[in-house]
Amino acid sequence: MNIMNKGKEFSPKTVFCPGHITGFFQICNHDDPHQKGSIGCGIALDKGLLTTVNVSANKTEVILNGKKEPGETTLAVVSEMKKRAEMKYNRSFEFSISGVSDFPPGSGFGISAAGALGAAFAINESLNLGLSRDDLVEMAHVAEVKAGSGLGDVAGESLGGLVLREKPGGAQFGKFYKIPAPEKKVFCLVMGELSTKDVISNPEHIKAINDAGKKAMENFRKTKTIESFMKESFNFTNQIGLLSSHARKAIDAVDENMGMAAQAMLGNTVFAMTKDFKDKTLEKEAEEHILKTFQKYGTVYECKIGNHGPTLI
Repeated sequence: MNIMNKGKEFSPKTVFCPGHITGFFQICNHDDPHQKGSIGCGIALDKGLLTTVNVSANKTEVILNGKKEPGETTLAVVSEMKKRAEMKYNRSFEFSISGVSDFPPGSGFGISAAGALGAAFAINESLNLGLSRDDLVEMAHVAEVKAGSGLGDVAGESLGGLVLREKPGGAQFGKFYKIPAPEKKVFCLVMGELSTKDVISNPEHIKAINDAGKKAMENFRKTKTIESFMKESFNFTNQIGLLSSHARKAIDAVDENMGMAAQAMLGNTVFAMTKDFKDKTLEKEAEEHILKTFQKYGTVYECKIGNHGPTLI
């Protein structure tokens, strides 16, 4: 095999994929992973995951923030991309996949989904496979569902902004769309990890989530604003019983005249935004209140609502 066939003809590609916070949702099980997922609502962020893909002469591996990771969701989508690449070039491929995350994994920011999306988009670009955006989104959704790392983050991250998911699934069967929203500041307080797989496989949790999610969806559809999203996310948080006592204190400490906080689904993380103020001075005061309040309880990540999906860097 000559140097060209070792992948030197394929240039490395880097893709940014936004982080994503789900505020409320319902679990929609199905035997077909293409139709399995969730309905609900969430926000994409202007911070997330940078994924760089290199064609490698060695075994495929996933590196996240400098450390080798199992990367189950990412590897699942890479396996599918390999099949496409091998069909086109009639040779085998291995990849070095390196991710740099603005957020800790396992904390409710959809980093697993971002890794799958980023890898799919980067490989498609690097190898000139010509797959459509819908193909890549579908592939990442199925990978996420099969790995048990999430149910709807891929849909939200694929569009950016405030995204309402009305039918479960990826691009093939799902129905999801962006709702116009201002690029408000989002304050995220991370308190540790929470296993998505454990929660979405527990019958008691599923019932509580689906009961609360149904009410939240019905109420949100009436107004479809950022403020109603935060209100329904807060109510959903209170009803499903997954909040730690420490996180509860942080949420309760936010002055309701300044803003509102809720739990990031699914993670041991809370997030908050200010109320809608026409007066920029009042808005600034509210932002400072939320930041200082959250800082009393742990590490705070400041970002904004990000209105872009996966983007080639």
